[in-house]
Amino acid sequence: MPAPDEPEAIGPRVDGPPTRRAIPLRHSIAAIRAGESGRDQRSIGVALVANLVVAGAKLTAGVTTGSAALLAEAAHSAADSVNELLLGLSLKHARRPSDALHPLGHGGARFLWAFVAAIASFLIGGCLSIALALRELLVGSAVERYFIAWVVLAVAFVADGTSLLQSLAQTRREAALWGESTTDFLRHTSEPTLRAIVVEDGAALVGLALAAVGLLLREFARLANSDAIAALLIGLLLAGTAFGQARPLADLLIGRSMLPSRLERVYAILEASPSLDEVLSVQAVYGAPQEVIVAAKVHPARGKTADELASALDDIDHTLRQELPEIAEVFIDLTSHRVSPDEDR
Repeated sequence: MPAPDEPEAIGPRVDGPPTRRAIPLRHSIAAIRAGESGRDQRSIGVALVANLVVAGAKLTAGVTTGSAALLAEAAHSAADSVNELLLGLSLKHARRPSDALHPLGHGGARFLWAFVAAIASFLIGGCLSIALALRELLVGSAVERYFIAWVVLAVAFVADGTSLLQSLAQTRREAALWGESTTDFLRHTSEPTLRAIVVEDGAALVGLALAAVGLLLREFARLANSDAIAALLIGLLLAGTAFGQARPLADLLIGRSMLPSRLERVYAILEASPSLDEVLSVQAVYGAPQEVIVAAKVHPARGKTADELASALDDIDHTLRQELPEIAEVFIDLTSHRVSPDEDR
């Protein structure tokens, strides 16, 4: 046994002392607004129901008709359904509160799960569709009962089109809040869920068009390989879409900064404070969807008391969070260091 005055060796503790009080993690205005609206859950729910119904119908029609394009489209909808499930899982994981091991919360898990969903789309949808296409090109198969195929394609078009209209309407509302066009918002947003659903629904409609063209050429032009080529193009579409989705998510996982124009606004707010003499550096990185952590190193103005500086920093914090609603936490380091004329900012 250890000596009475010797602490017992029980391994390293990961939680802080029970008497240490931590300031609660703050969320950005944009993230709070998104959470209150519940838009992500609704968008995922609508897309998931549409994809599950359509996947079942496409699979049944593909087996009945022998169409590789319809089977590829079934794989497409199945991959999208898996994506929605993973995105829903990410929302649940991200709601976990911060703790000693994750002081900035778990919001970054949404980037991770969205990235996993993009990889799943490539593996489930893209690779399987390409394999089905290559099999039909090499072995060949008969396509029959075209009427069933046309009915399923029509139903799928309505379901996917409805989901796309719903997600686009939500995207336009979000873009208006940020003062951006819908296209620019989808390119720049750190919100992975809405972008994923819009891209998936758009790709689903393109895939349906490819399947329809392949079946038309097979039925009326008697081009034996048109259905298989359509399946191959659907597979390539899914692979390209997956890589397109994964690229911005990889940037966010690594630690992407705010857009340059918004970062310049952070600099402007800091430089406008009479209590600061010089802004040495600013880092503004996304830690979660629509949540930026700002860390700045500044030189205080001469003659300012500690109370005056504390009040000035609080004012800067408030201004940053109000003018740039994606900012969650602000950390400002006061330093005696200065930038010499030959140093870059």
